[in-house]
Amino acid sequence: MKKHMLCIASYNDYRQEYYEKYIKPNNLRYCLKHEIEYIDFTEDIHPIRDNYIWVKSFKIAELLKDLDENDILISIDADIAIFNNNVEFNIEEKKSFAYSIDTANTHNMGFHIIRNNEFSKNLIKELISEDRYNKNINDSKIIHKSESTSLFWKQFADQASWYSLAGIKRHSDIPFWNIDNFGWHSDFNEDTFFTKSQLYDNVQLLSSNFNVTELKGETEGTYNINKVKYYNVINRHFAGGQKFKKVWYKNNLILLHIYFWNPIRIISLLYNNYFYRLVGKIKSMINKNSI
Repeated sequence: MKKHMLCIASYNDYRQEYYEKYIKPNNLRYCLKHEIEYIDFTEDIHPIRDNYIWVKSFKIAELLKDLDENDILISIDADIAIFNNNVEFNIEEKKSFAYSIDTANTHNMGFHIIRNNEFSKNLIKELISEDRYNKNINDSKIIHKSESTSLFWKQFADQASWYSLAGIKRHSDIPFWNIDNFGWHSDFNEDTFFTKSQLYDNVQLLSSNFNVTELKGETEGTYNINKVKYYNVINRHFAGGQKFKKVWYKNNLILLHIYFWNPIRIISLLYNNYFYRLVGKIKSMINKNSI
């Protein structure tokens, strides 16, 4: 059994240079340490279905054809920093697919592990199914308790497809960890492909430490539902266009402590997250009272 890691980086801004300078070397260090073959694609990347997100799943489908039975493929998005490189990315022997419910309470496809077998090949086949895509592409889903909606499939592509396959509802303010079946079949409908038994038998859920998208002291925290302490982060995922931070690619806990307790950074954070908002609320109240 061999292990492989896949990463696709095709940015048209500072992030591409960042990938070459920080992200790729960090991924390579991890792979060297754990005897993993590193596979990346950075050129001639073209959108599929008018969306670059789909490229990853289609590449995975191609790679699985060439890998040996039971080989492991680790898929990691280019906006993820492996911080704790002592943790080995493994999947249980009897499982075929592993991923994490992230700190923002999303069944997140940005980092996942695949064991190459019949189940996983079928999963990827259904994930990129043209029929499933065409049926759901214009379907809108409620984002939050505010009842605002978005075209889920256009925005999240393969992740929306996984939600469809496993019958997961769009969002929950209650941690999916605390919901029946982790949210699987919480939105069961005619498009739900896998039974609960198939999911429990074949899918492994990794802790939120493996996919930290919201983090106290660094992000706004609106959706910081599955909280993780900064020093327990395994993978820091700069999802949603967050600015990359160099400290997360240095794999050094002491430097991370210094970064988080830097007084200038703390004052700036307090101002942006609290004082600035408080002033805005006071101004709003004054304006209402003056009408």
